[in-house]
Amino acid sequence: MVRYRISQLAERVGLPATTLRYYEARGLLPAQRTAGGYRSYDDHDIERVRFIATTKNLGLSLTRIRDLLRVRENGACRDVRDRLLPLIAEQLAELEARAQDLHELRRHLTAAQDRLRTLPAREVPCDPGCRAVMGERAGSSGLPADAGGTAPIACSLPAADHAPRLARWRAVLAGAVPRQLDDATLRVDIPPERIGEVAVLLVDEVACCPFFRFSLTVTHGGAYLDATAPAGAGPLLDELFSAGPDHARRT
Repeated sequence: MVRYRISQLAERVGLPATTLRYYEARGLLPAQRTAGGYRSYDDHDIERVRFIATTKNLGLSLTRIRDLLRVRENGACRDVRDRLLPLIAEQLAELEARAQDLHELRRHLTAAQDRLRTLPAREVPCDPGCRAVMGERAGSSGLPADAGGTAPIACSLPAADHAPRLARWRAVLAGAVPRQLDDATLRVDIPPERIGEVAVLLVDEVACCPFFRFSLTVTHGGAYLDATAPAGAGPLLDELFSAGPDHARRT
């Protein structure tokens, strides 16, 4: 049988000798020794290294590959297949989870980018509202995203639609002055003839900004809307309920 030195094996399998030595140290590639103490390999070892490379390309850890090699050495091809199938299924599940995380991150980054593009460059130091503008992600700082801890503070409305949405709110709330109920909640009176328009706007608003909470109350004496923002999102609520350049809150 043909024997190979480690340099010859490395050339045949296309891997550096240092990698082969590492595989040996991890128990994946045992080597025989010549009388002179040199590592010695055969064609079986070539196939072993190629199997390691193939399974590494599936994203498997060296620990799992070592277990697979034991199955390959002691069992049938069917046994390797039966052991490999659940490992691949696990890899696919992890990949799907990472893909979902990346999709969510992309959505978050796009929303933050759109929000930043619509805001003026302020000549003042940053404040907590800056995080709200950027849309701090839930869990990013170990703090909840809002009082319910369920939604990141980031408007998903595209930048091109942001100004028209504010214009609709300001048209409906024209002449109304919000009252500050507490640190997180504003209340504004709604003319009875505009209740339907407000309801439509609320449906759209919670779709793009789920961190806001709204309560529309209609009584015999009139109607009012309460809007609550999570910590750090007060500036977004101010922007939404400002009726124009002369807007001011009442307390």
